[in-house]
Amino acid sequence: MLKTSKFSWRAGLGSALVALALPAMAQQYKQAPMLDAAVADGKLPPVAERLPAQPEVFKPFESIGKYGDVMRFGISGFADMEQIQNWAGNMGLVQQDYDTNYTTIIPNVAESFKITDDGKTFTFHLRPGMKWSDGTPFTADDIEFSVNDILLHEEMAPVPVIWTAGNKIFKFRKIDDLTVEFSFEAPYGDFLFELSDRRYITPTYYQKAYCSQAHPDYNENLEADLAANNLSDWRDYLLQLCGDPHLTPARWSNPDRPSLEAWVIKEPYAGGATQVELERNPYFWQVDPEGNQYPYVDTLIGTIYSDPEGLLLGAIGGNIDFGFRKFEATANRPVLAENAERIGAELYEVTAIGGTSLFFTFNLTHQDPELRELFNEKDFRVAMSIGFDRQEVIETALLGVGEPWHNAPFEDSAMYHERYATQYLEFDPEKANALLDGLGLTERNAEGIRLLPSGRPISFNIEATVARPELNDQLEIMAIQWRENIGVDAQLNASERALMMARVNNNDHDATAWEDHSSWLPGRLPTGMVPLEFDSRWAIAWADWYKSGGTSGEEPPEHIKERFRLYEDSKSALTFEARRDIYHQIADIAADHFETFGVSKNISNYGLKKIALRNVRPSNPSTSQYPPALQRPWTFYWDTPDGNRQ
Repeated sequence: MLKTSKFSWRAGLGSALVALALPAMAQQYKQAPMLDAAVADGKLPPVAERLPAQPEVFKPFESIGKYGDVMRFGISGFADMEQIQNWAGNMGLVQQDYDTNYTTIIPNVAESFKITDDGKTFTFHLRPGMKWSDGTPFTADDIEFSVNDILLHEEMAPVPVIWTAGNKIFKFRKIDDLTVEFSFEAPYGDFLFELSDRRYITPTYYQKAYCSQAHPDYNENLEADLAANNLSDWRDYLLQLCGDPHLTPARWSNPDRPSLEAWVIKEPYAGGATQVELERNPYFWQVDPEGNQYPYVDTLIGTIYSDPEGLLLGAIGGNIDFGFRKFEATANRPVLAENAERIGAELYEVTAIGGTSLFFTFNLTHQDPELRELFNEKDFRVAMSIGFDRQEVIETALLGVGEPWHNAPFEDSAMYHERYATQYLEFDPEKANALLDGLGLTERNAEGIRLLPSGRPISFNIEATVARPELNDQLEIMAIQWRENIGVDAQLNASERALMMARVNNNDHDATAWEDHSSWLPGRLPTGMVPLEFDSRWAIAWADWYKSGGTSGEEPPEHIKERFRLYEDSKSALTFEARRDIYHQIADIAADHFETFGVSKNISNYGLKKIALRNVRPSNPSTSQYPPALQRPWTFYWDTPDGNRQ
């Protein structure tokens, strides 16, 4: 578990951490044997010429590794691009340090960084001689293109909130070929943590030479190129060529896209594929302390399974070397334990860091006026929270392991807020019915379902995803109890994640259920309390208003605006204590209004890891906000006599 009580804010923000110096004796860099023939034939330069002048030296977790073979993982269908990113992605300017429980920021693509004392200006120095996967130099020009011509371009999507402070978008400056600067009008204590997030690596994602061919400011023949590709919009062409750093399949569909990652696409993630293959990047810019160029493993192979059940079968069949995402549910633990030894694997702990097993939200900005009015009644939401028995859900759907809890940090966290975490968790159908009666919802139909003033039954759909069966098991029990205990009809609508998100993002939903890992740590947006982006499924129209600066969406009530103001204040906080105090003010307001609720405290679950796979940390946080990529899988290797998996 993340020990947030030991968080050192100034250590996490104040000083640049310089990469470990490579010993003089190790200046003879070494490469994987699979590259020897290409170097001998002159198809690749020698390894020393492919590396930066000072490559990042990273000490592996256990030991210096061996080169060779493949590592296999699982992908659930054609909307699970995040799984690929979990292993191969996350090459931003900076990174959160696993060894300090993600509470310290260290350089990554940037060789070093500096922050002004007022917390407003962030300067990054790049590595001389660093190259893209196609062997061309990576310089500040690439960052300038990615920022000015992509992120800030007027025809692109609205700039995400993480790129603002004091309600103003940052200013970018290229200082020289290896130095760039981001400056804000207000102090921004969270910026480096946000910049380390897998979703916000835009500055280091787009290679100017390649991706500019899709840009109207650089390609004079763009119209012809669009026509040749049956496209009419340059943004679609950009997505086709380069994807984007967010969660879209296109990121992994073009083998020609240059990247900075340890492995590059060989067999793409595209329709009809049964697997994705990534092969080592010969220009990868990290080495171990003995001068061995990473990665150790030659190839990543991701098998595409139709659903989470297929992932589970692949894991217990021995076809997934390391994994947990989408099959680490509590209900799967017995079958994983029964099969681990047979396939040379061991249970791998997936550690809960906060939050709840199921985060339930009504759509407070619903387009139907009658449902909107109902959902915005606090007494209705309280009645729904106390109108089902969480302990029965825990005993039935969670194998008896859990504790009633909302979407909040745990008690051992410095961010813990008791009222927000624990109010209205009791099962009290008598009080729930009294609250609903008090709202005038006393009439019922022949099936015992309460009626709205219009005569419609109180019935709503819960948008969920087939990829999370453990959520749906809980929802089915909750729906039965709501019908029986308080006369409210809830229908589970489980679909593919992409379809679910389309309905939610269009504000075309009644209610949603999703996983939650609330820690309120730096870099983690408090979307359960403040409607900041798409994760705030309880108030999409208010989130759109905030993101657009009031030009779209819907103006929220004053208590939501106050939370926006406090959130902006929290970004300017330069001490952990000041930030915590502001978050607790937000939590006070959110607790007063009680817009959302949870079911049970998250618990640690388990995936599988092959025993011979080494340099893997003993556990990984359960949230995708801390993906295995932060463990640097390019340091993993097979501890076998020949370095092979079997």
